[in-house]
Amino acid sequence: MVSSSSHLNWPPIAGVISDLDGVLYRGDAAIVDAIEAFERWQAAGLPFCFVTNNSTHTPEDVACKLATFGLAIGPNQVVTSAIAAAEIARANYPDAKRVYVIGAASLSNAVAAVGLDISDQEPEIVVMGLDRHITHEKTRIAVEAILNGAAFIGTNPDLLLPTANGFEPGAGAMITAVAAATQAKPLIVGKPEPHMIETALSRLGTVRSATLMIGDQIATDIQAGKRAGLPTVLVTTGVPPRGDPALARPDFIVSSLAEIEVPPTLVGTPRQRRA
Repeated sequence: MVSSSSHLNWPPIAGVISDLDGVLYRGDAAIVDAIEAFERWQAAGLPFCFVTNNSTHTPEDVACKLATFGLAIGPNQVVTSAIAAAEIARANYPDAKRVYVIGAASLSNAVAAVGLDISDQEPEIVVMGLDRHITHEKTRIAVEAILNGAAFIGTNPDLLLPTANGFEPGAGAMITAVAAATQAKPLIVGKPEPHMIETALSRLGTVRSATLMIGDQIATDIQAGKRAGLPTVLVTTGVPPRGDPALARPDFIVSSLAEIEVPPTLVGTPRQRRA
């Protein structure tokens, strides 16, 4: 079923769930044909939702960024790992009060929004995301807290992030360092775990078999889609794929989202509630 041809046997498509970095843009540079594809799908009435492992932006930030590229969406069409991490921290540890956060302001704000206190004093949970200002002192506090029994939550395992000019270390590189120091396995919220995919499905109201999962990374996007039971599409505009026979392969491989064919007779048909 895997193919890189522009003539693919696409299933019925009632909705799309997609990654952002490496799919719609690289850094601050738009991937023009991808933006154009989503504009066509939007005009045709195809529902879609974005899921991003990037914990440094809010849904509002993402909507504003896409607007600068010409794609107008609402914040409810974006699920971030920061919001998912905060919700899971609150749900999994209902008695916890103090959380030490390594990450951007968006992650701290998401944690505070669910009623948890941000503190480096005897935290009961450590939540880690991408922190472009990470220091040795921050990691020391996290390591000490985890060694003293704090729960360990990571927003996502991405080791690399695509930029306009190449790549930069992702949150996964930082989380891995703390995990190695403490010999503790973090609870990972973002892709390849299916948490955000399930949230996006609930928002779309589409059935799994007719909802595409689009991403640029086999290890995260494609595995998350597979675990959620969705047909998956790898687009080769982001992080170069690494050969790992242990990973599930994508159902389709494309070099551009323009290759994805949404039959006009299927677009805009009534959405079905998923099981």
